[in-house]
Amino acid sequence: MLESRITFVLKLLILLEYVCFGVLGAKGLILGVRNPASFTTITDIPKDSANPFRNATLKLYPSTSQITSLSSDTKKAVVFAAIGETIYIYHNFSIWQNVSAKFSVQFRGKSAAIGQIAFDFVSNNLYWCDSLLNWIAMKPAYNYNNTFYKVVVEQDLIQPEGLALDPVDRFMFFSDNNPNSRIEKASLDGQDRVVIVHKGLSRVLALTVDPDNNKLYWADFGRQTLEGCDYDGANRRVIRRVNSVSITGLTYFQAWSVYYL
Repeated sequence: MLESRITFVLKLLILLEYVCFGVLGAKGLILGVRNPASFTTITDIPKDSANPFRNATLKLYPSTSQITSLSSDTKKAVVFAAIGETIYIYHNFSIWQNVSAKFSVQFRGKSAAIGQIAFDFVSNNLYWCDSLLNWIAMKPAYNYNNTFYKVVVEQDLIQPEGLALDPVDRFMFFSDNNPNSRIEKASLDGQDRVVIVHKGLSRVLALTVDPDNNKLYWADFGRQTLEGCDYDGANRRVIRRVNSVSITGLTYFQAWSVYYL
């Protein structure tokens, strides 16, 4: 189902076994697929459900790799992928390619648990949630020194999983899902933390922002809802209930909106 006003791309990791996001310059979607592991790129979004997708597939090895989150630097044609305990960089990525891409290890040492990664395109820093080590960390995206990283949020975190950045306004938003789920806003250095949503949440696994309109959106895995609010938590609303569908990822994209249910 296509909706022109709500520009979301859902990543359904559990039921449909893929993650996806949009690449602005290339005008397509990249899906991180499980079983077997691959990047599947959709180069032409159909106008309705009756028209087929045009896509290409890049297989990853080993085929059992578990892709848990994706992000990108479209200026450098780079895709970041969290796979197990490692964050990889795939270089010179094109949504039309179906041959092996050059890749390198960006960081090795995160836990294999679900946790979003996010790229700050202003400062060229990469952020990630680690729900087992109970922190949010960051490092320069193109510095490959595995010991060169900084934990920016740790105090009072128990299970951080969702993460979204507004690099222009220098905000980060994150969810902590234990014992009582909440969503916080902070500066990109982890300072000035404030809880903006703390009631009526179950397990928020994915966050995304609409920076042009200062809107925050999230997918609540437990409540099976898509919700949104202003950056300060005001004007909260349920956008859609998705009964019997477990949503574990969400990406805002301005060019179109696609629901995968």
